[in-house]
Amino acid sequence: MLCEGGKLEGSAMAPKTAVIIDDEPDITTYFETLLTDNGWSVRTANDPNEGIALAQETPPDVVLLDVMMPERGGLSTLIALRKDERTAKVPVVLITGIQESLTVDFGVFLDRFKKYHPDAYLQKPVNEADLLQTLESVTSRSGHEAASPA
Repeated sequence: MLCEGGKLEGSAMAPKTAVIIDDEPDITTYFETLLTDNGWSVRTANDPNEGIALAQETPPDVVLLDVMMPERGGLSTLIALRKDERTAKVPVVLITGIQESLTVDFGVFLDRFKKYHPDAYLQKPVNEADLLQTLESVTSRSGHEAASPA
């Protein structure tokens, strides 16, 4: 039975879940700490293929994904997530530091990807409040519910 605030009576709602994929351990640790401190359940991967596997194993509420990674970049990882039925509807937020090297707006660049477009993207350095607000926004509008808590 639901009580005030939408919580199940006698138990707390499960925390939102995230998979963070970034090749830099310091970055994954930073985002993991920020999200955990704000009530999220987080799994991290410093390898894109490992991150895809984590997301497919137990689809999270959102994937936070770095764009620039060696071997398999963030856009290739995004496409792999979108093509898999287990993760196709999971919101993906791209984190990028490449805007300065592009001659066009990164959003315009991403529009070329049509059905593989991310749900949102943020520029590095990422403002904590902007990140939390973006994650709340994409998870609220997606209607995606993780299969089970991580």
